[in-house]
Amino acid sequence: MFFNVSRHRSMTRPIRVGLFVFCFLSLGLLTGMAVAADGLTPIDSDPEARAHAAMALDPPDWTLALESFTEAAEAGSPTAMSYAGWIHEQGHGVPRDGEKAAEWYGRASDAGAQDFAVKLGWMYLAGDGVARDREQAKAWFSRAIDAGHAPGKIAWASVLIADAQGGLNPERVFDARTLLEEALDDGLVLAAYFLARLYIEGIGDHPVEDDPAAHYTRIGAQSGDARMQGWLALMYLEGRGLDQDLVSALQWASLAAANGDSTGDQVRLALEEQLTSEELREARERAVDWALQHR
Repeated sequence: MFFNVSRHRSMTRPIRVGLFVFCFLSLGLLTGMAVAADGLTPIDSDPEARAHAAMALDPPDWTLALESFTEAAEAGSPTAMSYAGWIHEQGHGVPRDGEKAAEWYGRASDAGAQDFAVKLGWMYLAGDGVARDREQAKAWFSRAIDAGHAPGKIAWASVLIADAQGGLNPERVFDARTLLEEALDDGLVLAAYFLARLYIEGIGDHPVEDDPAAHYTRIGAQSGDARMQGWLALMYLEGRGLDQDLVSALQWASLAAANGDSTGDQVRLALEEQLTSEELREARERAVDWALQHR
């Protein structure tokens, strides 16, 4: 249609336009504007960007991804080190190799990524891809703890608590408690769950104490943990560690049940048969208000 409409004009114009477009595209290619087949993923001089682009292909180019992450890792990137470890751990484009993964995770930890010291602790504790070695596990957890890494404190504390439950070193629950208190001070609310359990269950040599049990349970419930909301509902129902308050019990039971907690659901069903319509309304309004404020 173009040539039909323009027949009375010079035939050179479309040729000039075509040559211009060709030169423009050629210039783009010559200046490194490489584009993946789908036209969406640029591959440039940044090795980590190149690695992610390779993983985004369909199917992924795992060889290029690993080469690129290795290049970035050798330049000092802990993120690239962790990805290289993950590729070996999962066996993406290479045979699965837990030892090689552990080597990369260890380098990431050395570079400051202490989440991978914790990961190595769990790997050695469970024998996941590496030979089971409790001393190695302890060493990696300790490395994270010495670096002030709150998740590392919770991880090792949970190991000590599990030991005590199994009858091993029951006195070390007090070491666990100290680590958990530090992690909670660092802002990791998950620590409240384990602290509440220590005081509720009396694990190992730890005593049962209602007041601190309620204190830590409330922290967890206020954070939105459905399981601890159910515990708090039960404490209000029984008057354990705080004054008995059936309306508050139903409030927390309703919140817990709404998030699938079975303890909360049981308390809710029991209280709905006991409370007056006015008390039921107040409890439900409190639950709704709390949910709206914390969504």
